[in-house]
Amino acid sequence: MIAVERVYKSFEQPALRGCSLDVARAEIVGLVGPAGSGKSVLLRSIAGLQEVDAGSIRVMNRQVVDASPGELREVRRHIGMLFQNVALFDFMSVFDNVAFPLRRATQLGRDEVAQRVRAELDAVGLRGLEERTPASLSGGQQRRVGIARAAVTRPPILLYDEPAAGLDPVSTARVFALIREQRRRLGASIIVVSSDVDRVAQAVDQVVMLHEGRAIFQGRPALASVSSKKLVRQFFGAEANEAT
Repeated sequence: MIAVERVYKSFEQPALRGCSLDVARAEIVGLVGPAGSGKSVLLRSIAGLQEVDAGSIRVMNRQVVDASPGELREVRRHIGMLFQNVALFDFMSVFDNVAFPLRRATQLGRDEVAQRVRAELDAVGLRGLEERTPASLSGGQQRRVGIARAAVTRPPILLYDEPAAGLDPVSTARVFALIREQRRRLGASIIVVSSDVDRVAQAVDQVVMLHEGRAIFQGRPALASVSSKKLVRQFFGAEANEAT
């Protein structure tokens, strides 16, 4: 579904330095690593929202790097994304926020749009809040609206950038349970960027650890704590007291 091969991207400093990873169909992959390791840059690059300097990114067998605007639109049609800041429209109701991708990218009629929106809000536990504004919601509710909006077109790929950032443990557990339910319900391939390593390890099929713009580990979470790389073991808490 997603194949990233030796991707490079620099701003004032290098952000990605030959980063590679693979995501299979209907697989949940957790993208972890220290702050500034390139996680969000990589996620935006996969979505075609960030140009890279070199390398290859294939999404559903379509090349993203150096794609034309029309080709990028086709790639993005298959992707739902939750941004780190959620990026809800303050001037829209919850209903209109979730309906926005359907109205922009599909030819569905009003009744079918309403049905889809209510189904997604029900799935994230927010049925009945359709007319509320984002400002009137808690942080956890706003993130669940963002998750509903990402999934409402039923895309085969979902990209989530820190979906539980700043949430309490109960809300965090609910968000990761929603993500697993989306995989079951939609059959989607999902990449989750998260700083909550313990929660990610419980919720995903594979983890990819980035360090200084490179993927230094990809595999099942249980294997991270016994990795041959000391930095990986330390990050996953297996050798918390070992010096770097």
